[in-house]
Amino acid sequence: MLTLKNWNKSYKENHVLKDIDLTVGTGDVLTIIGSSGSGKSTLLRSINFLEPADSGTIQIGALTRDVQTTTKADILAIRRQTAMVFQNYALFSKKTVKENVMEALVAVKKMPVKKAKVLAEEQLERVGMADRMDFYPNKLSGGQQQRVGIARVLAIQPEVILFDEPTSALDPELVAGILELIKGIAHQQTTMIMVTHEMKFAKEVSDQIIFLDQGRILEQGTPEELFFHTKEERTKQFIQGFQA
Repeated sequence: MLTLKNWNKSYKENHVLKDIDLTVGTGDVLTIIGSSGSGKSTLLRSINFLEPADSGTIQIGALTRDVQTTTKADILAIRRQTAMVFQNYALFSKKTVKENVMEALVAVKKMPVKKAKVLAEEQLERVGMADRMDFYPNKLSGGQQQRVGIARVLAIQPEVILFDEPTSALDPELVAGILELIKGIAHQQTTMIMVTHEMKFAKEVSDQIIFLDQGRILEQGTPEELFFHTKEERTKQFIQGFQA
């Protein structure tokens, strides 16, 4: 489970996130939608302190911390329970596919190399990359690189997986395969929070959707509520823009 309360983030005079309150249950999928510049990626990146919030409290599982009093040890503990799938893959170019998946297991989780190797192979097989384990990232397509990124996240077994526009850098013909893969791992033990412009996918996979507008949660509800019983005119305009 993940909970944020009174979550705020500013860049100088630009108040990007404004008093965000949200709770996502264990195994649930929350999708964040909104226009460019609404704060979606900042919200995602603030959860695992890539861009720390300025104020607010965060709860992940049994761990609860106030942002303003977090220590380096607190941040490390939060990062050990979260993992992000980036839109640009963020793989190590000089490491093989298998080594990329093993890296966090060995370096962060201090797992023995042999055990990490077995776990990496299991997860790469799970995402359809069993025949590319010894390839380097520059020998893979964008879709294959994203599969490796997802395998890397699954291997560390986090409490929360954060997906930041996981298909935005892909050619259109590769998008469906990645979305199908994400759908296959959803609604298990791991909480998932996703930023996406794939409205049809969001409607199918999400338990809850939030519409972020100028740094605030303007509307939140089930896919049924957000897409078919929209309360806010701004939300309605945004969704209709994708359905046009």
